[in-house]
This record gives sequence, C-alpha cells and structure tokens, in this order.
Amino acid sequence: MNHPIDRRAPASETWLEVVAAVDYLSRGHRPGFSVWDAVEEALRWYTAHLVAGDDDALAAMAAAELPWDDPDPLRTALERLVAHQPPTDDGGGTSAEAIHVALTDWLRAMAHDYNDGHRFALKLIPVPGYPTTQGTV
Repeated sequence: MNHPIDRRAPASETWLEVVAAVDYLSRGHRPGFSVWDAVEEALRWYTAHLVAGDDDALAAMAAAELPWDDPDPLRTALERLVAHQPPTDDGGGTSAEAIHVALTDWLRAMAHDYNDGHRFALKLIPVPGYPTTQGTV
C-alpha cells in the first residue's frame, strides 16, 4: 500500500506535544485545562472549518462556539466530526487522520498565542543508560 510522504509529526510526537502544551497552559494561562479539553477544542475548531470552509472566518467562528450548558462537550465535538468528516474511497481522510490534523493545527495556534510561536516539546531527551535509536546527547 503506497501512501504519499506525510510531513506531519508522528502521532506519538503530536500527543507528547499536546501533553506538554496542556501542562504549560494549565499552569498559568488556562488553569484547570486538561488534555481532553484540548482534544475537544481542536476537534471543535477543525469541524467548524469543515462546515464553514476556510474562506469564511466568521462562519467558522460561529460554528466553533460551544454552548455553555453542554454537559459533554467532547462527545458533541466527536459527534460533529463524525457527521461532517467526509468518507473517502481511497482510505484517506480517516477519523484518526482528522484528529491528528486537528491537534496539529491546535498546537500551532497555542504556540502562536501563548509560546511566541515555539513548540512545546521539541524532542524526546534520551535517558542515560536507556537504549535509544537517536544516539546520545
């Protein structure tokens, strides 16, 4: 099965960076913020752009609004993703890929807004005495 070269970070690196970003944000800028809040927000923004399109920023902002009385916003975000993510015949555009893209876009926005455009987790730091494929620092 041949796939085009994917220039995005691997999923494990993306999740590591999400955890690092949430840790950073929850310590000052957004107290009480959790990884699940980040996933919900990323999916809400991603789905809003699916619904409104990339050219209509005002419609995307309106579609991304979350009702204050929503008892389970993550469930709502996942339902919207499933309802609006178009299926494809070639196997591309899966829900896993959509979540990865949503989190990657969310990380870029958080880095821009809260971290002077810098990533939250640059790379894994090798532990002394633990085998690694990247060599030692």
